[in-house]
Amino acid sequence: MSKAKKSEAGPLAYNTNLRAEIETDVNTAPRARVHSVEWRKIMTGEPVEINPSIGHGFKIMPVSEWSARWKRNDDFPDCLQCKGTNTKEHHFTQTWCRGKKLWESELLCLDCHHFSWRSYKDPDFKTPEEFERDRWDAIIAGQTSILA
Repeated sequence: MSKAKKSEAGPLAYNTNLRAEIETDVNTAPRARVHSVEWRKIMTGEPVEINPSIGHGFKIMPVSEWSARWKRNDDFPDCLQCKGTNTKEHHFTQTWCRGKKLWESELLCLDCHHFSWRSYKDPDFKTPEEFERDRWDAIIAGQTSILA
């Protein structure tokens, strides 16, 4: 069984050793596309699809029931609107590439029903595609200077 790499400071974590500011935003609807249609339906009292792991069909449900299966984000538990901690995370993605990181998280506050967005990107973060494109552009630029 393999063990995760640990740095001198401890285990690697997405929210430590940040080299830029965390972008924050507060909205009344989800900024992430996931759940945006369901949120509109919940707020207008329309039925939403039941989680397939517990049944099938549609049901009119309150926010607390709809979000019951979501987890808390203990790294960023507070709502950016009301500063409460009764929040659930409905969206989280992270990408690590060549030691650089990019992540985004969105929480729903069950008290004020606002969405708190946090995202981060290392200043020199590049996807594998961007890295390879830049490398090949440099190779081509080097070859054209030889031909000129």
